[in-house]
Amino acid sequence: MKSFFRHVTALCAAFFCVISFSGCSSSSSAFSYDPGEPVEDGFYSMSEIYHSLSENESVVFVIRHAERTSDYSYSGPLTREGKKQAKYVGTTLVDSNVTAYYAYSGFVRTLQTVSGIADGRDDDKANPQVLEGLDGNWFVKDEAKFDEYRNNSGGGWVVVSKYAYMGEFADAFYVLKDRAEEFVNNHVLPNVQGQKLSIMATHDTFLVPFIVYATNGSVDVKHYETGRWLNYLAGVAIIIGEDGSIRYLPTKGLASGTM
Repeated sequence: MKSFFRHVTALCAAFFCVISFSGCSSSSSAFSYDPGEPVEDGFYSMSEIYHSLSENESVVFVIRHAERTSDYSYSGPLTREGKKQAKYVGTTLVDSNVTAYYAYSGFVRTLQTVSGIADGRDDDKANPQVLEGLDGNWFVKDEAKFDEYRNNSGGGWVVVSKYAYMGEFADAFYVLKDRAEEFVNNHVLPNVQGQKLSIMATHDTFLVPFIVYATNGSVDVKHYETGRWLNYLAGVAIIIGEDGSIRYLPTKGLASGTM
């Protein structure tokens, strides 16, 4: 683990975005830890981030649910493999002194994800909460327009990634920066006060825009160009400092952050 803390590289710096609770004011304070270089896909492991926090830091993992079945509805569950994936991630975040805050989008598969992670952590006090901001269509302003583009412009993954990286289909979506900050300030921060560890399960159509915002587009989930998409149990780590500063890292619970 010593090498894990050794130095901050230029590549690492490219992934950091530091903001205050109230918006996007930058901070020049030194980071309290070095998560090391991300592997080739650009994502840091959830376990390494969590176990590298300083005593006065906390983290919110906003991640995609585990592997799902072909049922896209609210009641669509995880696959057997997905349940195993969620529990595995929990085993990497074990800390007997910490009871985590768990939130999900209201879908069965996101509830099963946070419940599986809690099970893996042996967290018998888990009480997952539905969080409105975790809706998969959080960034969608006009659902009829979104459906039109999705049906005529290559599918949802193409449309969402072009919106996130290129600002296309603007009439169907909110302004990325404004909507991302609304989520953090209105839905994340008020719910995680006093929590060392928080885990929020949501959907890929939420997380692709959010991760583009959080990393300033440094991570490649440009489905329209490279074919890459966000993997299960990958997303964004929101690291909150003692002084209220926030920084973001792309994170993954499995071997790869992309699929």
